[in-house]
Amino acid sequence: MAGGQARERTMAVISELTAELRASEGAAGITEKQRGRYVRWREHAAALEEYVRQHPLDPDATAVDALDTSDLPPELLKQLSGGQSDKLDSQIITVLKACNGSADLDQMLIGLFRRFGIIQKRRFLQNKLWRMVRKGQIHRTENARGIFCLDAAKVRKPQTKRES
Repeated sequence: MAGGQARERTMAVISELTAELRASEGAAGITEKQRGRYVRWREHAAALEEYVRQHPLDPDATAVDALDTSDLPPELLKQLSGGQSDKLDSQIITVLKACNGSADLDQMLIGLFRRFGIIQKRRFLQNKLWRMVRKGQIHRTENARGIFCLDAAKVRKPQTKRES
């Protein structure tokens, strides 16, 4: 879900909650203690609404992505050291992060389209992923075929049977 849509839905829920609390606060037949509780809850909802307005809901919006150099000016790009990863590398890393660190080729194709609006050929993306595996940028899983991940899979050594 995009950050803007999540914020709109969250704001709608908070607004509905505030309206319900205001209506309950003014209802007849409630005690003064209950009325005070509704007032406090409405104040908490207002504070939550203010917090949501000031803080982005998209975790990727606040994280600094050092691999994404697409928005950097040429002067800064010249100052960066080491091999520069291309734009597709950083997009693949972003899609893997969005897929909780691992994805297969189909998920990568869909993620690249939904997140960045790009359509890649299956074979081209597959070759690109394997080049990234060779460079150590991403890893393949040991126990499942065709799944790529951000963290190296922990390989278990088979246990040998002991002779008695």
